[in-house]
Amino acid sequence: MSSITRRFFLSLIILIGFLFAVHGECSAQNTNNTNRKGQGNQSLQFMSEKIPDWQARLELARLLSYTKEYDESIANYRKVLAARPDLFDAKAELAKVLAVSGHNDEAAEILKTFDAAQLTGSNKLLLADIYALQKDYAKAEPLYREIIREKPENQEARLRLAEMLSWAGQYKESLGLYEIILKALPDDIQVRRQYAQVLSWADRPQDAIRELRRTLEK
Repeated sequence: MSSITRRFFLSLIILIGFLFAVHGECSAQNTNNTNRKGQGNQSLQFMSEKIPDWQARLELARLLSYTKEYDESIANYRKVLAARPDLFDAKAELAKVLAVSGHNDEAAEILKTFDAAQLTGSNKLLLADIYALQKDYAKAEPLYREIIREKPENQEARLRLAEMLSWAGQYKESLGLYEIILKALPDDIQVRRQYAQVLSWADRPQDAIRELRRTLEK
């Protein structure tokens, strides 16, 4: 075989190899494009369960209440309860938002539907808060005391009771509760300032001054 013939066959082999390589690359690109198009029509698959509309709306209602956008919060709570009327927490939270925003009559109507057997610790606290906001201290006080009796380390319930008692003019017991809280949480500035406020109401100005100064020390 002449050198020219050998060069011809070698060039032919190289050309065929090039054509196969180009064809393979084009096929791979077409496959990837097809896969991407298919994926565009599918939803992503999560490991966790999907969040239903009512749950997303409940979280939205809570966040709106935290930012004091009460009207929109109330509207979303109502939509949640239309979809899930069995949700006690949503009903109790709606009652609290209604009470905070001045819709006391509506809040009271919801309270009438509550069954004491449904109340857990957090629900008891929420219900007690609603009664306290309505100045129905006779109903709020036993709930706060029951929570504290069941869980003596619950400083949040103790603080709410201390606040409510101060509003009712029962300064001595209120101050005693504040002192228990401050023994457990001595660095809580806001609790100490509230304590000072009640000391002032109880006609103990020097003690109030001392406590306020402590909250302003650097």
